[in-house]
Amino acid sequence: QNIWQLKDFVPSSKLKSLVKELSIPAPLAAMLVSRGLAEEAKSKLKPGLELSQINDLKAAALRLIEATKAKKKILIHGDYDADGITASAVLCLGLRALGANVEVFIPNRLTDGYGIHPDRVSEHIKNAELFITVDCGVSNLEEIKMLQDAGVEVIISDHHQPGQSLPNCLVVHPKMAADHQQGQAELTGSGVAYHLLWAVHQELGIEEPVEYSDIASIGIIADVAPLMGENRALIIEGLEHMQNSRWPGLMAAIKQSKITGNVTASDVAFRIAPRLNAAGRLGEADLGLELLMTTSERRARELAVYLDARNAERRNIQDAMFIEALQKVDKDAPAIVIDDNNWHPGVMGIVASKLLEEYYKPVFIIAQGKGSVRSTPDISAVNALTFAQESLKRYGGHSQAAGFAIEDAKIEDFRKLIYEFVEQFDKPIRKIEIDALINADKINVDLYDALARLEPYGQGHPSPVFALSGKLDMARAVGKNGNTLQLRIAGIKGVAWQKGSLANSLQVGQDYEAIISLQENNWQNKRNIEFIAEDIRKKQKLSFVRAEPEYKIFRGQATKTAIQIKTIEELEDILNLLKENKTIYIELSHEEIKKLEEKIADYPSVNNLRQGFVALKRGQKLPYSTKKKQLIYKILTEIGLLDEYKRLVNKKTDPYQSETLVDGLCKQYELESFLNAYRFLDDASFAKAVAILWQ
Repeated sequence: QNIWQLKDFVPSSKLKSLVKELSIPAPLAAMLVSRGLAEEAKSKLKPGLELSQINDLKAAALRLIEATKAKKKILIHGDYDADGITASAVLCLGLRALGANVEVFIPNRLTDGYGIHPDRVSEHIKNAELFITVDCGVSNLEEIKMLQDAGVEVIISDHHQPGQSLPNCLVVHPKMAADHQQGQAELTGSGVAYHLLWAVHQELGIEEPVEYSDIASIGIIADVAPLMGENRALIIEGLEHMQNSRWPGLMAAIKQSKITGNVTASDVAFRIAPRLNAAGRLGEADLGLELLMTTSERRARELAVYLDARNAERRNIQDAMFIEALQKVDKDAPAIVIDDNNWHPGVMGIVASKLLEEYYKPVFIIAQGKGSVRSTPDISAVNALTFAQESLKRYGGHSQAAGFAIEDAKIEDFRKLIYEFVEQFDKPIRKIEIDALINADKINVDLYDALARLEPYGQGHPSPVFALSGKLDMARAVGKNGNTLQLRIAGIKGVAWQKGSLANSLQVGQDYEAIISLQENNWQNKRNIEFIAEDIRKKQKLSFVRAEPEYKIFRGQATKTAIQIKTIEELEDILNLLKENKTIYIELSHEEIKKLEEKIADYPSVNNLRQGFVALKRGQKLPYSTKKKQLIYKILTEIGLLDEYKRLVNKKTDPYQSETLVDGLCKQYELESFLNAYRFLDDASFAKAVAILWQ
């Protein structure tokens, strides 16, 4: 059972400037406040692209320039995942354009594994005078020394966690930036490569290499890096260039992925990156690199089609492996540690992720001497491997994803050590944080377009998640094998992936709630906003992430010494009563709730404005309450669509520049949040909600 946790409401006084500045509805402004993005929101969401302050970036750029001018043999050592492939492509294409004698070596995932393999060093010595890594190398101290002892100059560019000692060479790493702060969004391998190329351009006095930003942005998104700060700036630039990329391979990949319209971060994450990663997973990362680097449109089409087929093959392999893995899982063990030498090492990470989703406990999969880890937020994958390092040949990675190498004879000892490590922690429970409660009538094109203005979404700035409550109108299993649940709640259509098995147990006509994100469905030139459900359950009380019972606010009949509030007019006194430390009981009749709903409806939305403008243009009466009509006339006047003689003016304008609209939207948010709290929150959360809203 997942735990649903709602983020705190926000006082409407904190929302007005954001609503106006970003032209977004109040609930989205509240979400930005909760995410710590209220201050300088515009610059955080749309940061300018500036050269990184990574230490040794300039020194490495000068060495690359010197090697380029001297026609020295430069060898770029990349990695086989999408981040490593794109990093290699960016640096190689960029240096070749400057006349460098440069080649790329991408290790084979199945035979070489991650990083600089010791057996490959002698080959690298023959092929390089300057050896530079991208997306790897910071932990390969012995291999780097072997290269240096043979007279090869080495530069490391990487973003993975360094060990206790650093290589004795130039190291270009985001953790070593002059302005680095713990917890900030760090560049990935492709991002570091882009900024290194940019530093080369700067030293040569030429323009920033923005034409490579589209390739670099793929690696950042594919590596699930936080999409804020330097990453965000580069992705925004990259997605803009991706619409009309100069790279035939990228254009072919976009076409083969059936992406229509502007390419989004989600398109990259779920359509483009998997095709590049499939090449690496199946031991053909060099073809992914060739796709990005080819200048031939014909070769680009061939490679895009081929990699698409390999991606389909990868899915078949992983699906079969997942079914077999399920049979091996010990459901009672603190972690999942399973092995099979018949499994494909290239898809271990994906299968581990699926097992983590299924059982929500750390997963360690071993195949043919290689291992992959996926873990829950509170249990570090790399710390687990450090605890069990006596059983491993080598390991590395991040807190929630890591990899390792192991001998078969050590697997049983490794399993015991992992169990011992994981047993130190409480049993993981999946917590889903909800950005806002949403009413069905607020799910519309205006909300969806406002969501689009806050893109790109991804790690660190996820797509907003809402809780939708209402009657279940329909539920049925659809798709191949009936794996997809198609449903409709409160009149809104949606799907839930991999939840088709719930169709028979859901009761149509009963009250349900779902955690949803929104998607657009274009059908016959009509835009329909639907949802994707992450979780669904019968209606029950929701809680805030933190709701300590410190507020003396209750629902129901008051005791003799408490204050009773029974009308919406009396709600206005709450602030003073709280200041006086009074105990408050709130009980609203059906009539009072209806009055509150009418008051909420009196404030016009952007959609009401649009409909009102069209009605007036056609000479029709506005189908709204007297107060709502008065507000619409006032707002249309404020934004210049109605002149002093009440004549309509045709022009493009931003309705959010109306003070009356913004004030109304914020007041509506306040009242609607109160009503939702009254209906849907548990006692402690309801008390906190009222105290927050009437601050």
